[in-house]
Amino acid sequence: MIQSVQRAFQLLETIAAAPRGARLSDIADAAGLNRSTTHNLLATLQDLGYISQPSRGSVYTLTDGLTELARGASATDDLLREHLHPTLKKITEDTGETCYLAVPASGNYLCLDSVEAQAPLRLTIPVGGREPLLGTAIGHALLAGRPDLCQRLASDQPAAWRASTDIVEQARIDGYALDTGAFHADISCAAVPVRESGRARAAIGVAGPTTRLPEERLHQIAALIRNAIDDTHRT
Repeated sequence: MIQSVQRAFQLLETIAAAPRGARLSDIADAAGLNRSTTHNLLATLQDLGYISQPSRGSVYTLTDGLTELARGASATDDLLREHLHPTLKKITEDTGETCYLAVPASGNYLCLDSVEAQAPLRLTIPVGGREPLLGTAIGHALLAGRPDLCQRLASDQPAAWRASTDIVEQARIDGYALDTGAFHADISCAAVPVRESGRARAAIGVAGPTTRLPEERLHQIAALIRNAIDDTHRT
């Protein structure tokens, strides 16, 4: 048993048991550690993105970092996939293009489900595949509804974050994000976040050859995806 690893998980479990967050003194007492050691361990966990402290002296809370490590393999993701698969099929039928569902996974997104188009020239998106959050339409759609992820990327990838800040902000304003071949040459995409309690839990994207998906068409598809998500929430 490696003591430092044991202690780190003990702190995570202590914070997880406090729905409204836990203060340094309470965490140290629960773990049986002095405050200096506890603070150093917490600072490391915060730098790694697994806990957060909004301001100095405030409570510590868990982030989605641990959840995202298990993305694609959790029961919650299975339920999300099952719930939204009919929506993906309907969107593919209406657009004639490949539709896919993705969730954040650290600095990437992970494809949970996809429905391929029937056209001879179509995009194949493998379930379980990962792409960066920054630079992709579905990544920007997720970031537009996840300020916690934005803060983490601003810290971990400052140069890449600065290059995408305006795009993510525009996605927040519009309610969707577009990519007209910027990430993958000749591939265009429109993506819309799937929100739960105001946060982007996932995102749905439609992607295909740029020759079939000019920008005007992408705006139309984004509106179609948003309507399909709204219909799903109402059922």
